[in-house]
Amino acid sequence: MGGASVLVLVAAFFRTKAIALMVGPAGVGLAGILVSFNGLVAMAAGWGLATAGVRTVASATPDEQAAKIAAVRWLGVRLSWFGLLAVAILFVPIGLWTFQPNDRHILELGLAGMAVPLLVAAGMWGAILQASGHLRALATTQVLSAFAGVLLGLPLVYLCHQAGHSLIGVTLGILVATGAPAVFMWVAARKHCPAVTDAAPDRALIRELLQLGGALMVVGLLSQLSAYVARWIVLREFGLVAAGHYQAALAIASSLPGFVFAAMATDFFPRVAAAKDETEARALVEKQIQAGLLLALPLLAALLTMGRVCIHWLYTADQFEPAIPLLSWMVWGVFFRLISWPMGFWLQARGSNRSVLIVELISNLILGLLPLALIGTFGLSGAAIAFAAGYVAYAVLMTLVMRWRTGYWIGARTWVLAGLAGAALAVAQWSVASAEGDFWGLIPTGILGLLCAGIYYRTMRREAQVNSLER
Repeated sequence: MGGASVLVLVAAFFRTKAIALMVGPAGVGLAGILVSFNGLVAMAAGWGLATAGVRTVASATPDEQAAKIAAVRWLGVRLSWFGLLAVAILFVPIGLWTFQPNDRHILELGLAGMAVPLLVAAGMWGAILQASGHLRALATTQVLSAFAGVLLGLPLVYLCHQAGHSLIGVTLGILVATGAPAVFMWVAARKHCPAVTDAAPDRALIRELLQLGGALMVVGLLSQLSAYVARWIVLREFGLVAAGHYQAALAIASSLPGFVFAAMATDFFPRVAAAKDETEARALVEKQIQAGLLLALPLLAALLTMGRVCIHWLYTADQFEPAIPLLSWMVWGVFFRLISWPMGFWLQARGSNRSVLIVELISNLILGLLPLALIGTFGLSGAAIAFAAGYVAYAVLMTLVMRWRTGYWIGARTWVLAGLAGAALAVAQWSVASAEGDFWGLIPTGILGLLCAGIYYRTMRREAQVNSLER
C-alpha cells in the first residue's frame, strides 16, 4: 500500500501544481476549503462505514462473510443518497457562514459537494475490498483513479481558466478527482466481491454497523470539524490568498509522509484490532511508532531543511513565499502525529466508545480553537504553530490514556528513538538556518536517510531471524 500511496501522491502534486500555476494562492485556498467541506459532510453521512465495514467483514467467518458484505453494501448505498441530501440542505448555510459577504463562493461549495455521495460510496467499496483481503486490487484502483482524476480534471480547470471562470474550474477538478475513485472501486468490488444475493440484509447486521459506525463517525467528524474551523479562522482573518498559503504548507507537510499514515490505516488498524491481548497490541503500537519514524524521518528532514525548494517546485516561487515559515511548524506537527497516531488507532480498535469520544473531543477542541489564541500574536504563523502544538498535546494525552488503560508506559526503546529522531530533526534544521543556497539540506537529509535505512534493515533482519527460529 505504501508504493500505491506514493503514486497517488505524485498525481496529487501534478494537480496541485497546475492549479497553483493557473489560479494562484486563491485557487489553492478555495480548493482546501471545498475539500474540507466535502470531508466534513461525507464523514457525517458515511456514519463511519469505511472503518466499521472493515471491522465487521474482517471478523466474519467464511460462512458469515457474504451476509456481512451484503449489509455493508446495502447500508452504503443508502448513506450515499443521504450524503447528497445533506449537501443540498447544508451548502447554503455553511457557505454563508464560511465566506465573507464580498467574497461568496456558495455556488462552488454546492457544486463541489456533489462529490460527497461519491466519497461515501468509495469508502464503502474500499472497506469491502480491504476487509476481503484484496489489498492489491485496492492499491491498483487507488493509483488508477488518482491519475484518471488528473487526466480528466486538469483539462476542465484549464478550459474554465481560459474562459475566465478559474474557480469554477477548480471546483470541477475536485468533483472529477473525487468521482474517479468511486467508479474504479465499484468496478473492482464487483469483480472481486460480487453480490451473492439481492435479498434484504439481516437487520441485526445493519444495527451492528450503525452502532459501531456511530462512535467512529463522531470521532472522524470531530477531526474534520477541527480542520474546517482552523481553515475558517484563517479565511476570516486573512482572506482567501492567505488560506491558500496555509493550505499549501499543510498539503506538503502532510502529504510527503502520507504513505506512512496510509499504511497505518490499511495494515496496522486491522492487526491491532485482532491482537489477542493488550500486551500484543502495545507491542504492535511500539513497532508502528518506530517504523513510522524511521520511514518518515528523512522526508521530514528534507521538508525542514529545504522547505523553500519544496514550495517553489510544487507551487510557484513568487506567489507562495509566505507559506515557507508555516511549513516548518507544520512539519513538527506531523512529527508528533507519527508518534501519536498509532496510539490513536489502538484506542479506536480496542478502547470503549466513551474513552475514544472523550479523547478525540479534547484533542480536536485544542486543534480547532488554538489558532484563535495564537494568530493575534503571531499572525498567520500562529495557525501553523497551533497545528504543531495541537499534536504535541495529542501525543501527551494519548500517552497518558495508554498508561491508564493498560497499566504500562510506552517502552523506553520507543521513547529513546523518538527523542533521538526529534533531536536529529532539530539539529538538521539548525545546521542550514544560516546557510546560503537552497540545497545544503541535502547533506543532513542524506545522512539521516542512510542512518534510518541501516537501522530499519537491521531491525527487519533481526525480526526475520526470530520468526524463523520460532517456526
